[in-house]
Amino acid sequence: MYWHKTLLVLVVSLVIPGVSIAQQDELAVNHVVINSQLHTAGQPPRDRLIDLADHGFEMVINLAPPTSLGSIGTEGQLVTEKGITYVNIPVDWLNPNYADFALFSGIMNESDERQVLVHCQVNKRASIFTFLYRVIHKKVPIDEAFVAMEKVWVPRRIVENQWVRFGKMVLERHNIDSVIFD
Repeated sequence: MYWHKTLLVLVVSLVIPGVSIAQQDELAVNHVVINSQLHTAGQPPRDRLIDLADHGFEMVINLAPPTSLGSIGTEGQLVTEKGITYVNIPVDWLNPNYADFALFSGIMNESDERQVLVHCQVNKRASIFTFLYRVIHKKVPIDEAFVAMEKVWVPRRIVENQWVRFGKMVLERHNIDSVIFD
């Protein structure tokens, strides 16, 4: 089973330039523990989805479209059968938009004290959405919130300019001045 994860990481790194590996553990590729209530990650394998409840997770937010490479078509069913709330917000890699972030923020604001896993294909969408959410809604200082995101990636103008524009736009929309995406 380990070689499946390694192959997926290799394929994804070839398909999505600039991917970096934060941590490969038994939960998922690029798993980052923000705090005891919030984790981000790439796509968990099927066997990890099944035992997320055993690890205390009460909500899963998947930001990848169901057609993404390595997605699990029955993910929603697998986690809800274990009593976990499941939400899929299919964020377009080439065109992230504010409506998706607003929906994500609303769901996170209602998550109360639940342990939440935010994931996508390789933890790029999940890490930037979580970074922005923490800065805007939880008032975490930008530099502190950025530490978790940069464990996975830092959007670059040349390769991921849509994400640079998205990050700047969301911060500006909330009147937050930062050079983080310059």
